[in-house]
Amino acid sequence: MLAALQPWLGELAALAALLAAALYLWFSRRYAYWANRGVAHRPPTFPFGNIKQSVLGRTRFEFVVQDIYNELRGEKCFGMYGFSRPLIVLRDPDMIRLVLVKDFDAFNHRGVPYNEQEPLNHNLFFLTGAKWKRLRSKMTPTFTTGKLKMMCQRMQECGRELVEVLAEAASQGQVVEVRELSARYATDVIATVAFGVECNCQRNPEAEFRQWGRKVFEPTLKSRFAMLMRDFLPAVARLFRIGAGTEEVSQFFRNMVRETVEYREKNGVTRSDFMQLLIQLKNTGFVEDEKAAARPEQSKDADNWKLSLDDVAAQAFIFFVAGFETSSTTMSLALYELAINPDVQRRLQEELDATLHKNAGQLTYEAISEMPYLDKVVAETLRKYPPGSILVRKCMRQYQFPNGGPLIDEGITVVIPTYAMHHDPDYFPEPDRFDPERFSEEQKAKIPPYVYLPFGEGPRNCIGMRLGLLQTKIGLAYLMSKYEVQRCEHTKVPIKFSNVSFIPMPAGGVQLRLAKRA
Repeated sequence: MLAALQPWLGELAALAALLAAALYLWFSRRYAYWANRGVAHRPPTFPFGNIKQSVLGRTRFEFVVQDIYNELRGEKCFGMYGFSRPLIVLRDPDMIRLVLVKDFDAFNHRGVPYNEQEPLNHNLFFLTGAKWKRLRSKMTPTFTTGKLKMMCQRMQECGRELVEVLAEAASQGQVVEVRELSARYATDVIATVAFGVECNCQRNPEAEFRQWGRKVFEPTLKSRFAMLMRDFLPAVARLFRIGAGTEEVSQFFRNMVRETVEYREKNGVTRSDFMQLLIQLKNTGFVEDEKAAARPEQSKDADNWKLSLDDVAAQAFIFFVAGFETSSTTMSLALYELAINPDVQRRLQEELDATLHKNAGQLTYEAISEMPYLDKVVAETLRKYPPGSILVRKCMRQYQFPNGGPLIDEGITVVIPTYAMHHDPDYFPEPDRFDPERFSEEQKAKIPPYVYLPFGEGPRNCIGMRLGLLQTKIGLAYLMSKYEVQRCEHTKVPIKFSNVSFIPMPAGGVQLRLAKRA
């Protein structure tokens, strides 16, 4: 057998060498992209480009970007490569403003590959062009102040439940894992506000909704690799059918939404929640009271367009994805910083006590809104630990940056390094220090525009920003009004982050001691 193949082995070896040489030459040509345009860059390594450490799960992508960001200080932008794909990273606030706001039409695509055949992907995060614009205009009225006040009542119930559930642990001074604690609170909030489901995760950690939430968010090296392949080598991902592996999750959430909508419509049930607003968009095409205020320039087609049931499921799902993990991680990291900085915790509790006294012991929407130090604590948490640690946009046409900036081609990925800017001492002195006073009115005025971007900026900023902030503030306010958190022997300082999670997530959780306030 071997003898029969012998004549072919030399030819096969030569062919393999030829293919390897061709591949190397092709990569080398691709790796000349930024040099040919005179853009500063770190030399890439075949075949990973500049993301080898991230691909191998040794560090997070935003930390790779931050490392190059710090190395190339003084540059307004710099180039990178994700495998063979050129990326341009912006560090100049004026260039960031052009991409996110002024020339938004040239960068209105997030540049994130997605499967259009998956119904849950037809949501505000993934959609582009006219479909995104139409849906965004329909969804915007669901996040007005009036609608937030309506949903706030549901969140307050979850906040009170949080206090009750922790009473025994606090009385005994137990060590608790506050990331799981925050996740269960956030699951209860999102389940009731987005899906109209009372899942009681705070009392039952293994409730079905919590289990499905874990399937969506629990990171693995496999899921991280799949994401990187879809982002940087989409053709290879398609060839080998590397998908998100979320078919079961999709079926669960679509069934839940269908059953909820059918039950409400059949029985005439209405609730003060996000799902009810989506049902209005499905049945009439408008959120209640929106039609009278609709812009006169809207076309008749846009005026009559309604959400399908799958559209409702897609928006409810992205509401869950965006509102659950980001809010729960922010809340747990805020508690971590309060435990590490007891002076900050005491000042926050003093503000809480004064607010409760003024409002007859009630933490209403108005009461939460009137707490400036709570707002500073959350803002500083989002500065130090931004959930969207990078922002990505895709160039939709050849674009020339002004004032001697580079010319980039259609399809080039633009990266805005949120994490790196939030930790840049030129913008935030002593960036590793937790200092809520950075966000006093006087200090905020000194922060240049477009360097603090926890929720993005421009037309594609986070539509649910105010709701996410409210959810986090309510959880912190209820918990801090009754208890205090303390550093213990299990608290990891400094915090270590998972190298494979989609957003910066503490590896191994956050262990803190819980105690009743004196």
